[in-house]
Amino acid sequence: MAAVFLGIDVMSDNGNNAVAPWYKQPWLWFILAPLIVVVFVGMTLLYLAITTADGLVTSDHSRVVRGYEVDSTKSRAAAEMGISANLQLDNLTGDLMLLLKSDHSERPDELILDIASPTHKKYDQTITLKKVPSSEAYTGSLKSALQGKRNIILEPVDGSWRLSTQSYPPYDQKTIELTPSLER
Repeated sequence: MAAVFLGIDVMSDNGNNAVAPWYKQPWLWFILAPLIVVVFVGMTLLYLAITTADGLVTSDHSRVVRGYEVDSTKSRAAAEMGISANLQLDNLTGDLMLLLKSDHSERPDELILDIASPTHKKYDQTITLKKVPSSEAYTGSLKSALQGKRNIILEPVDGSWRLSTQSYPPYDQKTIELTPSLER
C-alpha cells in the first residue's frame, strides 16, 4: 500500500526494501566533504607556517625584553669618519654609480650595496661595487629592476661602518643620498 505525502511517494517498509549502506548515502557526503576539505587545507597551511621562514628584518635589530634595540655603532662610525654617498641608479639599464664622500683619504677598493625589500627576501639584491681608479666613484650593476619600497644599505667589505636609507619608486633615473642613520 502506497501513500502520497506532499507529492512524495512514501512506502511503508516491511523489510522488503534494502537500505543502502551508510557510506552510500548522499546526505552524509554532502555534510562530510566540506569538513574533510577544511581539515586538509588547515594541515597544509600549518605545515607551510612551520617549514617556511619569514626573512623580513634586514637591520641590526635584536629583541630585548619587550622592546627592540637597534645597534647603531656602525652608523656612528660612519658619522665620525664624515662618510656620506650619492647613489645614481638607472633602473632601465641596471647601471649604478656611487660617489663616496669622506673626511679620510683612504677609500676601500670594494663596497657592498644591499638593496633589501622590507617584505620579501627573494627580492633582495647584494651588489659589489668596484672602485673606479683615481676617482671617488664606484660602479656596479643591478641584478634585476627595482619595484616598490627598498631599504638601501652601504658597507665596506670589512663591515666597519654603514650608510643606509629608504627609497621609494620611481627608480627610472634616480639619485639617492646615503647618510649615517643615527636612531639613538
